[in-house]
Amino acid sequence: MLGKDVTAEFVVDDGASRGRVTVLQFGWRACDPLAVSLSLVSRPEHPALPQGTWVAPRDALRTGLETAVGDGDVRIGPDPARRGVRLDLLDGGQRRVVVVATSSLRRFLDRTERLVPTGQEHTEAELDTVLADLLEN
Repeated sequence: MLGKDVTAEFVVDDGASRGRVTVLQFGWRACDPLAVSLSLVSRPEHPALPQGTWVAPRDALRTGLETAVGDGDVRIGPDPARRGVRLDLLDGGQRRVVVVATSSLRRFLDRTERLVPTGQEHTEAELDTVLADLLEN
């Protein structure tokens, strides 16, 4: 399973008047199946536009499809008015709010779970190896 990645991009601001687009990129790796990276980028890049990188638990994203979850830098919950999932992304004193389509996020999560199903993220032997490595250093 190592080396299997699942990525997705969601346009969260079409920048119609400025000629720029803001995109939320999701990244997941089978070798670290519990975490999903979230990167907010603008194209073309511009320092005044929203940007940043966060990590969210995969199961929190799944839960966030139905109910509000999160208490740190990433908070996730349904946004029925926009038929999406709202992500509140905190970075220092700045807060970014983006909404992605529920169906698109669900498809992304389904793809990750086909590779590493929920509950099968790590075997006990894998955890023992990680702990042994940590204790040696």
